[in-house]
Amino acid sequence: YKMNKLSVVPFHQRKRQLNKRHNKESLIISARQVFAQKGFENASVREIVMNAKLGSGTFYNYFDDKFDIFLIINGRLVNEFSDYFLKEIEKVKNFNELVRTAFNCWFSWILNEEENYQFIKNNKKYVLDLKWLSQNSKEYRVFNKKLFEIVIQMSKTIKFPQNDISFMVTSIIAVCINLGDEMLERDDVELNDASKFAAKLFLEGL
Repeated sequence: YKMNKLSVVPFHQRKRQLNKRHNKESLIISARQVFAQKGFENASVREIVMNAKLGSGTFYNYFDDKFDIFLIINGRLVNEFSDYFLKEIEKVKNFNELVRTAFNCWFSWILNEEENYQFIKNNKKYVLDLKWLSQNSKEYRVFNKKLFEIVIQMSKTIKFPQNDISFMVTSIIAVCINLGDEMLERDDVELNDASKFAAKLFLEGL
């Protein structure tokens, strides 16, 4: 039986630790909102702190700079999508279904979590740059490894087109970004219709 570390310290210390956790989480939530609205380059630490309704000096108790907190948010975003996406991909039975599932996962994630997509859209020079992700995000490296393992396993039972997989992935991302952007601007697009259109565009052409 292991006691919770927090339960063996005096009350005033526990309260201080809980306040620190609350403040740090409030800053992360605030930064995610500000980065989603303005993008990393146009956001300031001052705006993040004001949005979190905390004291002006609070930020630097937890983070070195805005890039530090940006990496944490990016990591959470990668993990959120990774958990959802990989579970769905593991269910597919053929290549066409794989493509349709990929689009469906992306579009449903956009529609259900608009802030996620706005964050990606306004910070895409970072979060959609695979080189940047590989260098800066350990969460992405874990996701990439898991995805590669799943694809290798699939290739033993599913027939893939004789195309460069990296090129296909880049093409899918491009379609996702452009159609996703259109979806966010309109309220008359159904998820299933968008997924079918994107899959048909990618697999067959118009």
